[in-house]
Amino acid sequence: MIREPFKKLSDNALKFMTPQRLWTYPKADVYLFYSLSQSPPYNCSAPFWRNAREEIFHELRSVAGHPTIYYLALVKHNERSMHLPTGQKDVSDHLYFPMTEGGSIIATPNTEENSYLSACKDIGIHSPHLVPNWDERGGKMWKRLHQYQHITRNENELVVILPEPDTMYFHAVYRDD
Repeated sequence: MIREPFKKLSDNALKFMTPQRLWTYPKADVYLFYSLSQSPPYNCSAPFWRNAREEIFHELRSVAGHPTIYYLALVKHNERSMHLPTGQKDVSDHLYFPMTEGGSIIATPNTEENSYLSACKDIGIHSPHLVPNWDERGGKMWKRLHQYQHITRNENELVVILPEPDTMYFHAVYRDD
């Protein structure tokens, strides 16, 4: 994935947009660009977004091969923010594109009734790199976030990001039509 359009979009968002709050990322600064999850659909009116939208969508489609971008937001964490479990059965894959170094991701299989509860418990993990047996924890996956290295997870997983202060990433959700 080409990082330059995402870098420019994040720089412009931080410079010109007022951060929002979304329940999925408590206390984090969120810059929502696009969402089909509400009625009417949301499409940011910032001129720099309108100019970059097609290039960004082309890059996102080339990574996962899905025709429809369902949601796109830039999330900037601080020392008090968190990322609640995300992952919906009615949409397709989720993509996380870190713009900074630091933080980590935990994916939990969304196969049981208590999977969301299990994913919520992961929010409290302080040092996930010290856990030696991630594969023995019901199929959970842990990975460190590295700048400009995207991570794609499917709709059968719940994802928790364990941010460090100033962790910043794009969160995109796809839908199969």
